[in-house]
Amino acid sequence: MRQFAGEAAKYATRMVPGGRLVQNFDGDLFRRLYEEGKSPVPASRDFEDMHGRRFFRPPGALHEVPFLEACSRCGKCVDACPEHVLHLAADNEGPPKGTPVLRPNHGACTLCGDCMSACPTGALRPTPVGEIRIGIAVIQPDSCLGYQNKSCRACHDACPLEPNAIDFDATVPKVDSRVCTGCGLCVHACPTKPPSVLVLPRPARPPKEA
Repeated sequence: MRQFAGEAAKYATRMVPGGRLVQNFDGDLFRRLYEEGKSPVPASRDFEDMHGRRFFRPPGALHEVPFLEACSRCGKCVDACPEHVLHLAADNEGPPKGTPVLRPNHGACTLCGDCMSACPTGALRPTPVGEIRIGIAVIQPDSCLGYQNKSCRACHDACPLEPNAIDFDATVPKVDSRVCTGCGLCVHACPTKPPSVLVLPRPARPPKEA
């Protein structure tokens, strides 16, 4: 899967524009997540994402209801993760206890696919890199160096996808919601403290008008 990551990204499915996320964006969420460090925190207080949850699952996770039906809570995906960024949910963390959780704002996913390969039940479905939708990266304008007319390409250079999920309007980074997987690599590359990039839940498609 690593071998075909770049090519698969070209077939990324189209999702809602990133601007819709910014409208729902709470700037305090950046500081809160950063200050609480590695303590369990919900991904969003306000809405369920396109998968029907308020937290992040590993790559390839089914929609939440079928995921919970399929997941045996065996922990094999956690054991297989070479970056050690998956963990099994604890009591009162939000997800059902013992189910695998990813927190891309605290530990980035490299999209290696090992967790999907290790899943014995199909709860994590082998998925081309370009179709993985963990969340979506959102830029914090108040602290981003690019918004201050300073040259910084750290988020762009950290993106593992081709085409890149982050482009620029002059010095200002723009996230392409059609490509971004929400892996979190840009979060950890950002030089500002707290980071000026945060992975947020990706909203569901708005219902079609009759």
